[in-house]
Amino acid sequence: MDGGILERDLELARLIAAAREAADGAGSVALVFGEAGIGKSSLVNALPGALSAQARVLVGQCDDLATRRPLGPFRDLVGSVRAELAQAVTEGGDRHRVYDALRAELGDPPHPTVLVVEDVHWADEASLDALRFLVRRVDRMPAVLVLTYRDDELSREHPLRHLLGQVSRAARVHRVPLSRLSQDAVRTLSAASRLDPAQVYAVTSGNPFYVAEVVAAGGTGDVPPTVVDAVLARLRGLDDAARDALEQLAVVPSAVERPLADALLPGGVCQLTSAERRGLLVVSPERVVFRHEIIRRAIADSLPSARRIELNRRVLAVLVAQPGADSSRIVHHAAQAGDQDAIARYGPDAARDAARTGAHREAAAQLRLVLRQRLRYGPAELADLLERFAVESYTIADSPAAVSAQREAVALRRSLGDLRALGADLRWLSRIQWWAGDADAAQEAAREAIDVLEQAGDERLLALALSNTSQLRMLSDRYAEAIGYGERAITLARRTGDAAILSHALNNVGTARWRGGDPLGRPQLEESLAVALKADEAEHACRAYANVIWTLLENLRFAEADHFLAPAMEFADRTEHLGFLRYLQVELALRQFAAGKWDEAEKHVESGDAQEFPPARCPALTVLARVRIRRGAQGGDELLGRAWEVAARTRELQRTAPVAAARAEAAWLRGEHAAVIDAVGPCTYRRATWPRRRTARSSATGSPGRATPSPRTTRTIRTPCSRPDGGVRPPRPGGRRAAPTSTPPPSPRARTRRTSSPRSPFSTRWAPNPWPGSSGPNCEPSASPGSRAARTRRRAATRRASPAASSRSGGSSRRA
Repeated sequence: MDGGILERDLELARLIAAAREAADGAGSVALVFGEAGIGKSSLVNALPGALSAQARVLVGQCDDLATRRPLGPFRDLVGSVRAELAQAVTEGGDRHRVYDALRAELGDPPHPTVLVVEDVHWADEASLDALRFLVRRVDRMPAVLVLTYRDDELSREHPLRHLLGQVSRAARVHRVPLSRLSQDAVRTLSAASRLDPAQVYAVTSGNPFYVAEVVAAGGTGDVPPTVVDAVLARLRGLDDAARDALEQLAVVPSAVERPLADALLPGGVCQLTSAERRGLLVVSPERVVFRHEIIRRAIADSLPSARRIELNRRVLAVLVAQPGADSSRIVHHAAQAGDQDAIARYGPDAARDAARTGAHREAAAQLRLVLRQRLRYGPAELADLLERFAVESYTIADSPAAVSAQREAVALRRSLGDLRALGADLRWLSRIQWWAGDADAAQEAAREAIDVLEQAGDERLLALALSNTSQLRMLSDRYAEAIGYGERAITLARRTGDAAILSHALNNVGTARWRGGDPLGRPQLEESLAVALKADEAEHACRAYANVIWTLLENLRFAEADHFLAPAMEFADRTEHLGFLRYLQVELALRQFAAGKWDEAEKHVESGDAQEFPPARCPALTVLARVRIRRGAQGGDELLGRAWEVAARTRELQRTAPVAAARAEAAWLRGEHAAVIDAVGPCTYRRATWPRRRTARSSATGSPGRATPSPRTTRTIRTPCSRPDGGVRPPRPGGRRAAPTSTPPPSPRARTRRTSSPRSPFSTRWAPNPWPGSSGPNCEPSASPGSRAARTRRRAATRRASPAASSRSGGSSRRA
């Protein structure tokens, strides 16, 4: 027992040992978790006394606000940290400034720092991002990051899941689960009362907080039937002023700063004396805080609705009168008080503050509240709010909400006749609809955006719309059109001096050219990267990195891909572009899969992070399925089914082809040759609107005069899993399934060229490329089929090696 807590010696010792290791530069993350009331706060509160002068302990608290404070737990550190960090978290805005200040604060010797963030299950998005930043670096700091949370309240979709997945990959992690107290411990805690320890244990099941509350409320032998009754029983005997003060503070879901407490309590904090003596709360010169969140919630939940609304109105009035009050807290209490005017007035600013700090979920929640009052706004202001809500919903991957809001914004812009705003919103609508999987609607909105902006005369917005259309055309493998639109965008971007649009357009054009066999493609794509890096446009730099890497992987140029992978991942990590980082992890998984490192590949795509990021979901599921299928493990076909659902909605070859190839491989490994052809059938040709080449000559599988795909409509298929001679790598030891030795016969549907060397069906030219590109969160296909010159050289080599192969008909030859 230490610091007044029972049966926590081992857990406390682990945290103390972690702090001592941090003093030697071996920082770590400690996860302290358990149900509500299990003693997480009591454990971390015992740390300062146990560590003495060995380490500095900082504590921040996440609040159960309806719309949470951006960087809430780090704001609690103000007054305990240096001015640099205090100013950074107070001003919000620049998240990289916050991260740099955190790193400087925790990396300052000579004593290690223990940073405790309590109740991270309530953390806002900006705080979770900051914690991800620290988790990736804490092993190189003299610091311990202690996170407490309720593990029984985490759903599969809970935002904390992503952070915990990242923590699991950290260099040093201490998991500290807290269990309930034993009957002996309950007997010890009950010894000073006249309560029956067995009855106390039966009622509380050994939950430390429940035990303490029942004991504190007892003394007569009557045990309250519920813990809420136990808490309320402790209020009996308090004078009316103390009860009123407790009820007033209970509606504030966080520590109450002294200025706010003094304004809410006419008699000052001296009204709380009797409550403090009973252990209900703690009063300090800086703040007033309930001893446990359960106490606050029990009091607040026991209030009649009319009383609760009135108390929230009082808090709202005080916050509005305070200069510089947190707008998110204002909106929370306005919502609880039913003050729609205050929501409409302060909600837009609260959303803007949240978005500025990167708390996009909170920004979307604020705007959702605001839009319930849409009749209070004029058409132009409402259109702006709808656009902001659409962008925030798009950012957090809520596609249905984003599409609906942006369509409303476009309709309002039409009625207002503002061509510039209408064109900008149409461009956004195109982007959001593509993200939602509606390719046709995205193309239509993109076309109209260009028409409108050409009339509006805004060259910058027109360049952005042209580049957006170039991107969509490139995604559809319509390379000539992609290059045409992209070159117009490049010209306008250079004229207006917009580096972001220039990088975006160069990326589209370079990718289209590289995929189409133009040797100028790669230099343009690398120029896109250089422009973005020079202009500090991190998003566009990440996108360029992803495109280059994916193209190199598809072309089996692994050494060159390795050259880009490490700096790309370091850059995405440093700039906190987590979506791109997850996508790059999928690319790394593909590289490891190609090298036969299946365990490593599986680890990078099965954690859930990559699969939760929409553009990475399909390739992540595909590589995970291929690993399981090759091992003969269960679940591969199910994963491919999920991947196909995602791919089919896009109607893009870059999505459908890899899944079809993987399904063909699965059928081939089972020896079901007919199913191989069925699997790749939907991806054999590109869209019917594409150019075709007609010929009067006969093909090996077609009739005279029958249309055959042009060279642009075929893909040179080489998978990162195939040997240069076209065969399949021999199976690895350990029970992995060996590939069949025979190949399926040609099908009438397989009308593109096939080499005479034996290949598996998922690495022949008639099969779709298993790795056609999707290039980062913008999902531009960066997979090149290889240059035409290279294909010509291969055909020439084949002809020189086998005269029969150059024959246009007959024998065993195949023609395109």
